[in-house]
Amino acid sequence: MIYVLKDLCNTIAEVYGKSILKGVFIMKHTLKVDQVRDGLWLDSDITYTQVPGWLGNTTRDLKLSVIRHFQTNDDTRYPVIFWFAGGGWMDTDHNVHLPNLVDFARHGYIVVGVEYRDSNKVQFPGQLEDAKAAIRYMRANAKRFQADPNRFIVMGESAGGHMASMLGVTNGLNQFDKGANLDYSSDVQVAVPFYGVVDPLTAKTGSASNDFDFVYRNLLGAEPENAPELDSAANPLTYVNSNSTPFLIFHGTEDVVVPIKDSEKLYDALVENNVPAELYEIEGASHMDVKFLQPQVFKIVMDFLDKYLTRS
Repeated sequence: MIYVLKDLCNTIAEVYGKSILKGVFIMKHTLKVDQVRDGLWLDSDITYTQVPGWLGNTTRDLKLSVIRHFQTNDDTRYPVIFWFAGGGWMDTDHNVHLPNLVDFARHGYIVVGVEYRDSNKVQFPGQLEDAKAAIRYMRANAKRFQADPNRFIVMGESAGGHMASMLGVTNGLNQFDKGANLDYSSDVQVAVPFYGVVDPLTAKTGSASNDFDFVYRNLLGAEPENAPELDSAANPLTYVNSNSTPFLIFHGTEDVVVPIKDSEKLYDALVENNVPAELYEIEGASHMDVKFLQPQVFKIVMDFLDKYLTRS
């Protein structure tokens, strides 16, 4: 009976092109694989600048993480997306969204998650100064990362969306350039804020919730209604002009933290100044909703970038 079963198994193996070793099917394949995408590296927590630390008495590093492509050893250059995480300027993590943003890297972008100081360490415009330092660092090191210095995109959510907007409207304003690599520009080519804060005052007074009112006082060092000059300095609407970079704005219709009307005001101001702009109001989306991370939204972003980025 044992020999009959062994012969039967061997017959089956011969029919199906499989070998048997100690009762286990061994399957051997030859596979031709098409190379349809790049390999990616992650450079995590690179120091891009140093700033005052504990009570101004020490020095601390600011970090960024880079998802980049395998080296091609030629003149290939990739556009760069700078991502600024939210957190009410109170707590940020520059790595937190990198898993979601790999989609952009797979489509030919370099993705940079940027750490910036929270409002417990510095008040505005310290955060904007940090962001511009990160952009200058990447421009100074463009060859190392195969980055295209003429195709820099800024993107962020909530407080990070405010950062993206401020960067998009302050090209050429040298007062926010502090620190290292000052021989390089901090200008950007496209801004993509997701449910970003615009005017701190109207964000506070227009919010459906007062749970986060304190974040604007912490950012400015005063209540925005009591400090109009500080509020104006931190308001992207103050700086919008015909030289502002193209904007793609996203906001959820059910956002109770940052009023959607503020994104509409930003869009209107851009259009009035003949700045290319598009606004997408995501039906039913709340603040920091997973709907913003869906392929449908990312495709809109990439189509917009294809339209307004000039390839070097």
